[in-house]
Amino acid sequence: MHWIFLAFYLSLAVATCSATGLSGPYLFWGHQSVVDLQPRALVEASEAELTNLFQETKAIVIFVRNNTGRIDGKVYPRFQQLVKSNAWAYLPQHYLTAEPFNYNANIEVINLSGNSEEEDESIVSGYNDAITIYGKGEVLGIVANREDDTHYIAKRDTKEREEPTEEERGATTTSQTPAVEEEDKTFIYVALGNKAVLYVTSAPVINISGKLNNTKLVAHNKDVTFDDQKGKGYGRLNIIFSVETQKLFLRFNFTLSRGYWHMKAVEVEYNEYKSVLPVVGTLYSIPSAPIGFSYRCSSRSLQFGNESDGLIIHDFQVQPWLNGIPRFGDVYDCVGFTTAPIWAGILVTLFLIGILSIGLIALMDIKTPNRFESSRGKQLSLFMQE
Repeated sequence: MHWIFLAFYLSLAVATCSATGLSGPYLFWGHQSVVDLQPRALVEASEAELTNLFQETKAIVIFVRNNTGRIDGKVYPRFQQLVKSNAWAYLPQHYLTAEPFNYNANIEVINLSGNSEEEDESIVSGYNDAITIYGKGEVLGIVANREDDTHYIAKRDTKEREEPTEEERGATTTSQTPAVEEEDKTFIYVALGNKAVLYVTSAPVINISGKLNNTKLVAHNKDVTFDDQKGKGYGRLNIIFSVETQKLFLRFNFTLSRGYWHMKAVEVEYNEYKSVLPVVGTLYSIPSAPIGFSYRCSSRSLQFGNESDGLIIHDFQVQPWLNGIPRFGDVYDCVGFTTAPIWAGILVTLFLIGILSIGLIALMDIKTPNRFESSRGKQLSLFMQE
């Protein structure tokens, strides 16, 4: 009887997965190994990485949404706090190369319905219930979406046409408005020929005094180009956006110096407006890395601007001069060396060195006597006193 019930349960779980039609994008959190799934340009999470994650996790809770819209932290505050307190990874891919049902028996599928408050409560309560049973750090949470064949076909057709014809390319760069891609939930700008790439998890925000006020740059031309002037020590990643039926040009400037590249400024052109906006901050705010390496920063925003205008990008990774390689190189990040744990270790070390120094000084101040009394000398001194 137990085997019958077990077979029924497994078949029910598989049926639930096929019925819901899980699709991306995905959000993983809760298990430390999910940090290995951080997305790389044009490279999806591999089957081996997903298989190891599903096997190492004691239990998996899958939350299925009815749409592919971005989960806004302001609308889902409890879920945002839950994710921030755990290791997490966001996968923009449409499907997983390995299904969790093939590698883990403790899986629960929760279909989300209702308004955002109810979904927020369902995610947090369902995940906390699993933690109560299996323990913190042992439960993998996954937010996925219900399959939408029409959406997937449209995106697949867009991706299959990566190389435009000469007629399309000429029309795009002359009088017509940019050919706008379907709005995606992640934003990857790859230059033709895989020469450079910029990856962000949310749309860039631009502010031009008197023209644009904190406008999100969502729609962009698929013809992203890279002006490679490596011999002259610079390059430019060119992206064309569509804003209010007008073209907006962003040209991210890269310079070369002693084997390192630096992204110090961006050129902005919109209608009759044209300006160069430098990186705001100190020298350490400028994204830079050796040639062949990428730069990643998720802990703070990168701001370009002057007194009145500005451009902001969040949670980004960038690399120029890819030389046709369809993936990021090894990562340099913006995490400073002097983090709080390191400062604590330095202070404790200095405290112990201080104690040791005081002890050594005290030992050095000890002076031994240079004269010693004998028994005869002691009797003579007593006689003289009498």
